[in-house]
Amino acid sequence: MALIELSKVGKDYASGPEVVRALKEVDLEIGAGEFVAVIGASGSGKSTLMNILGCLDRPTRGSYRLAGVDVSGRSADARAIVRNRLIGFVFQGFNLLPRTTALENVELPLVYRGVSARARRRRAIAALAKVGLADRLGHSPAQLSGGQQQRVAIARALVTDPPLVLADEPTGNLDTRTSYEVLALLQALVRDRGLTVVLVTHEPDIAACASRVVTVRDGRIQADERTAEPTRAARLLEELGGAPE
Repeated sequence: MALIELSKVGKDYASGPEVVRALKEVDLEIGAGEFVAVIGASGSGKSTLMNILGCLDRPTRGSYRLAGVDVSGRSADARAIVRNRLIGFVFQGFNLLPRTTALENVELPLVYRGVSARARRRRAIAALAKVGLADRLGHSPAQLSGGQQQRVAIARALVTDPPLVLADEPTGNLDTRTSYEVLALLQALVRDRGLTVVLVTHEPDIAACASRVVTVRDGRIQADERTAEPTRAARLLEELGGAPE
């Protein structure tokens, strides 16, 4: 079943007297439970595509259906409701609140939903346990490694039980070993929980861990290929002489 359906999507931006066509006639369908990497050089349109997929922006032309809902022409407030219900975000810079604990950071999306304090705590603890941080609940971001901070960010993305996680360069600030740890976690979430993950990257070795690679160039999808044997991040860790935390 298709979770994401883009049809003839275009996005234009005004740049002085000129109009920049950031996306041009993009057709894309992503099924539930897929791990898809979107790859492209700077300026290719991949970030614009991610913003539309994440309901952070809307297309100038074409239609976007997410979980069967047409979100193309919805207002900013309506798109915010869709984001909160259907999408978890993971960013390159982690975007954690520095003066709050890991537990409080993960609880935050549930605060916006009006979930009770007791239920928020229970669900946040469970989400942190899923990413291997049950023993770091009271730690602030400054007390955590980069990989642990990204795990907190992933737990925050998971705490609302969204069907879709959008990961924007999630390994960009991490060393090689920690990058593989994060990728191994994402692969496990797709495999074990049926989560749909769309990961934006400019690194081919990171994209190779996905089961499908969509290449964006000059605002168009240049290639859309399924990976016969995605690279197993856990195996890469073993080759480095380590294992996921």
